Amino acid sequence: MVKNTNWFYVLIASMLIAMLFISGRYFKGSGESSVGIAQTSEYKVKIEKAALVKAVHIVPGMEVKEGELLVELTSDELEIDITKLRNQITIRKSERAEKAKLVNAEISYIQAQKGIEIEELDAKILEMESEMKMNEGITKEFSIEASADANSPMAVRINSLKQQKQKHKEALNIKIEDVNQESTTELQLLENQINLWESELKLLETQKSNLNKYATASGVVKNVYVKAGEQVESFSSLLEINPLHPTTVVAYLIGKKSTQFNIGKIVGVSSYDQLRNSVQGEIIGYGSVSKLPEILQKSTANQAFGQQVFIEIPAENTFSNGEKVLIR
Repeated sequence: MVKNTNWFYVLIASMLIAMLFISGRYFKGSGESSVGIAQTSEYKVKIEKAALVKAVHIVPGMEVKEGELLVELTSDELEIDITKLRNQITIRKSERAEKAKLVNAEISYIQAQKGIEIEELDAKILEMESEMKMNEGITKEFSIEASADANSPMAVRINSLKQQKQKHKEALNIKIEDVNQESTTELQLLENQINLWESELKLLETQKSNLNKYATASGVVKNVYVKAGEQVESFSSLLEINPLHPTTVVAYLIGKKSTQFNIGKIVGVSSYDQLRNSVQGEIIGYGSVSKLPEILQKSTANQAFGQQVFIEIPAENTFSNGEKVLIR
């Protein structure tokens, strides 16, 4: 009887040790580590502008790579707006070129008009200077005293013509400057309008290029909501994709909240059974205190509770969706 009693106490002690081992094995690190589950967050591909589905290149269950073309779309409204803007820009550029030609033609006309007057003055000055030199020669030949100073009528007349010529040149420059200033203002207005329309055109072309949808990350197509030839409204969902690997970990802190798990803290996340598979993650928030998922409860009959901690991990990992992980 005593022997049976001793075996009973040994069995109880063994069970206690096993429970302590399991508790330490599956609910580690109330202070420095914790357990959690790696989860995928599927994302929906939406359209920003109403469009026509041109082609669908994927089906549910299909695996896609990052950057792969998923859906081709086109928008008649967008095409019309782009064509209209291109035509307006072409017209304004033509107006700008014609305006520049008219300005050059007007300046050439002013230069020609004033040039004739200046040439006539040059001819008169030359004629009078020649006449004055001839008179000087005659007076010298006959030994007649000549009054060839600057106050002579001929010299005064020549000086007056030269002043007229200078004034004509100044007037020519003023007219050319006025024409250039006026044309510069008009051309600048055209240039500003062209630049504005070109910016709008670039924006529309960007919208057009963004109509086609590509995979932002590798994953498996979960649902496809559209088909070729279908018109879809703005902000409609086109398809839904599950990432190949989890991007979020929900950890559970058991016991007192640890300062080692503050928001923004970088932690190590590793597979519970294969510690070699690990990545670094960032704590992004806390959740409520809740019962641990079944996968974390299976090794004990007692229901365990813990505070949720949300950790963001890079998509380049080897974890499976729903896999149990250890966070340190």
